Amino acid sequence: MKTKWLISVKDNTMDLVVKELKKIGVNDIEALDSIGVIVIVPGNHKIADIKKIDGVLSVEEERDISI
Repeated sequence: MKTKWLISVKDNTMDLVVKELKKIGVNDIEALDSIGVIVIVPGNHKIADIKKIDGVLSVEEERDISI
């Protein structure tokens, strides 16, 4: 299974961040507008590269949680 990253974005910057992700070659993008999060499959990108995008608050790897 591919690793996914969760990207938290500032209010009203979702479209801008998605556009910038596409510019750097991220194609597998799921925008969760209501909670301000974008889920991506990063390919060979680095977390530091994603954090440089204007509007990005944080980037972290998705983790499975079992209860």
